Amino acid sequence: PTQFMKKKLDTNPLLMPRTKVMMNFSESVEQVKTEKKRYVLYFGRFSEEKGIRTLLSVCRELPDISFVFAGTGPMEDDLKSISNIRDVGFQKGEALARLIREAQFSVCPSECYENCPFSVVESQMWGTPVLGADIGGIPELVKAGETGALFESKNATALKAEIERLWNNPELVQKYSD
Repeated sequence: PTQFMKKKLDTNPLLMPRTKVMMNFSESVEQVKTEKKRYVLYFGRFSEEKGIRTLLSVCRELPDISFVFAGTGPMEDDLKSISNIRDVGFQKGEALARLIREAQFSVCPSECYENCPFSVVESQMWGTPVLGADIGGIPELVKAGETGALFESKNATALKAEIERLWNNPELVQKYSD
């Protein structure tokens, strides 16, 4: 469902003539006017390939920024030692939708080739900007300067700079939400 995936599949001569891009979709939701709260949201699996180690190192360096983590995974215990992270565990349904709608922005720090991550799709579905890694299909979903921002995958310095820029410019986040 992305040009990225098509390009990868097209490296196989047997698949090249048979691949077509058909963008993924999300359900249509009624936009609920929600007041943004002052936190950055990560939701998904707490694992190495999702960029959690890089994100946690940045969270430690930004003690004045509140982060909410929703999910579960093998790195769950690593969150406990960071005071500005609130781990709300696995969420779904309206509870997850509320977390997404109320976040200043969500972050998708993936370090693997994600094709069409639902965390990006769901954030955009609920009107929340996304700060995404520039890897896999993420750059096709996050339009830098329109629906969020991108940073170089695995680059903690770049991730930190973008989090600070978005956090310190709520008018920019509002622009990305509209």
